[in-house]
Amino acid sequence: MKVPAIITTFFVAIALFPVSATIINVPDDYPTIQEGIDASADGDTVLVADGQYYERISFYGKGILLTSEFIIDSDTLHIQNTIIDADTSEIGVVDTGSVVCFVNG
Repeated sequence: MKVPAIITTFFVAIALFPVSATIINVPDDYPTIQEGIDASADGDTVLVADGQYYERISFYGKGILLTSEFIIDSDTLHIQNTIIDADTSEIGVVDTGSVVCFVNG
């Protein structure tokens, strides 16, 4: 009797909490990182191609993953080559996260 109850509970949980995470590719799907973030929902991944992106970004409290192509092939050059430059006149901050590099932000 316990096995059918466990199976039923499993299928009810799947129905109530569907896994629908999306991978949003920048610049293929959206031209800017912020547009990719804006289009994302909790659980999504915003995958950013190598390049220098001159923009300020805000996550708006979303539970998303912002990542370079490092996540695909573990090539650390993607970290060095994926740069988000906020281009502010404030004192610059350089922060290399695990998968992207933030400059002046």
